[in-house]
Amino acid sequence: MKVSRIILAFAVCLILGVSCQDKEKEDSKKPIAEGLILNEIAPHEDSEGFDTWVEILNTTKETISLEGLSLFITDTYFKGQSIATLSGSLAAGERKVLSVDDGTLRTGIASNAAFTLVLGSSNDNPTDSFERKDDDPSLGYFGSWQRIPDASGEWRRVTYSSRGNENKLFDAANYRPTAVWAWGSHLSDLTADNGAKMRDLKRKGYDHILMNFAGFENKNYRQQAINFINLCEEIDLVPHVWLQCFYQNGSWVSPIDDTSKTYKEELFELIRNDARRYVETWGVKGVHLDYIRFGGTASKHNWTTEVNSVAAVNRCCREIRETTDSFEEGLLTSAALMPEANSSQYYGQKPAEMAKYIHILMPMNYRYGSYNMSDDTFKGNSNYYSDQAAKSGGVCWTGIQTYDSATKGMTAEALRKDIDLIAETRAAGVVLFRYQLGDFPDINDLWK
Repeated sequence: MKVSRIILAFAVCLILGVSCQDKEKEDSKKPIAEGLILNEIAPHEDSEGFDTWVEILNTTKETISLEGLSLFITDTYFKGQSIATLSGSLAAGERKVLSVDDGTLRTGIASNAAFTLVLGSSNDNPTDSFERKDDDPSLGYFGSWQRIPDASGEWRRVTYSSRGNENKLFDAANYRPTAVWAWGSHLSDLTADNGAKMRDLKRKGYDHILMNFAGFENKNYRQQAINFINLCEEIDLVPHVWLQCFYQNGSWVSPIDDTSKTYKEELFELIRNDARRYVETWGVKGVHLDYIRFGGTASKHNWTTEVNSVAAVNRCCREIRETTDSFEEGLLTSAALMPEANSSQYYGQKPAEMAKYIHILMPMNYRYGSYNMSDDTFKGNSNYYSDQAAKSGGVCWTGIQTYDSATKGMTAEALRKDIDLIAETRAAGVVLFRYQLGDFPDINDLWK
C-alpha cells in the first residue's frame, strides 16, 4: 500500500512536469502554523540588567503545534541564525514568552540597532516577522514593541510593556481615583517581601502611587526602583513620577528673570526634559507636578500680560501636558496646589486655568497643623477646587494628611473619617500624604 502511494505521487509529479524534489522544496516553503504571531518584543540588551523577551500569541481558535518552529534573527552579528527552538503546542488565544533570563532565548537583542526577527520553520519560511529599522527609536527600561490593538494591530513603540497580557494603552478609567504620595526612601519598604505592602495598598483600594523623582535618580535606589516598576505592572498599580518644578536642589527657583523680564527658558526646558525622560526611561504612566508655584512671592514677578506669575505656572502645565500627550499612550498629568482659595497673588496658581492642561488637580488640603481646618472648611476647600477643576474639564483628587498636628500617624478609623468627609464633597478622588505615616483604611467602597 505504501509503495502504491509513492508510485502515485511520482506519477503526479511527472504529469505536472515537476520533479518530486522540486515539489518537496515548494512544500517546505509554505508557511506553517498560520495564525501564530509575534505579538510583543522587548529587546533590552543595550540596558544592563534588563531582560530581552519575545511574546508569541496563537490568534486562532485551535491549538497549534510549535514543533519545527524557531526564532531567527538577522542583525549586525547574526545572519538568520536560530536563537530559540520552540516545542509543544499553544492553545487557542494562549501566549508564550521566550526570554534570555529563563534561557528560552539564546541571545539578547539590542533596542538601539537594526534587526529582523522571524518566527518560522526557517529564516526563509516565516510564519511572522518583525523589523526594527536603523532610524527607529530605542526603548527605555520597561518599553516594548507591541501590536496595538492586541493580536491584530500595527506595531508601535510603547514606553511600558504588557508581558504575557493583552497589549493595550493605559486607560485611567480602569482605575480608581485613589493615590498615595511616596518618597524615594520608601522604595525599600514598598518593594520588600515581593511588594507585600504594595499589594496591601491595592487590596485596600489605592490604585496610584506618586513616587518622588529621587527614587529614580538616586543610584542607591536603582534596583529598588526597577523592582517598584515591575511590581506596579504585576499588581496593576499605576506609577507616577513626582517632579519638583520651581524648586530645585533645595531652593526656590523663579521661572521669571526679573532683570530682563523674560522667562527662564532653561528652567522650562529642564522640567520638560525631566518629564519626557521619566516616561521614556522608566515607563511611568503619570507625571505629577509639585512646587508648580511661587513660594509666596508671586506678585513680585508680574511684569507684563505675557510675563507674570500666573502665566508662568500655566505655561509649565501646558508644556507638560503637550509632552505627555505626544506619546499618545493615555498618560496622566496632575499637580499639587496650595489649599488657599483665591491666592494667586502669593502662589501664581489659578486652579481653573491650570485645569485647562492638567487632568487632575490635587490640592494639599492638610487640615492639621498650621491650617487647623474645621470639618466645614475641610469639605469647603475640597468643593472649591473640585468646582474650579470642573470649569475647564478637569477633576480634583483632594490631598489629605495621614498624620495629626504632632506628626503622629493617624489610626485607620480616624483617617477613614477624614476620607469619608472628602467623599461627601464633589472631589472625584483622594490622595494620601504620606506613605509610612498612619494606618491606611480600606476604601474599596468609595469612588467605585
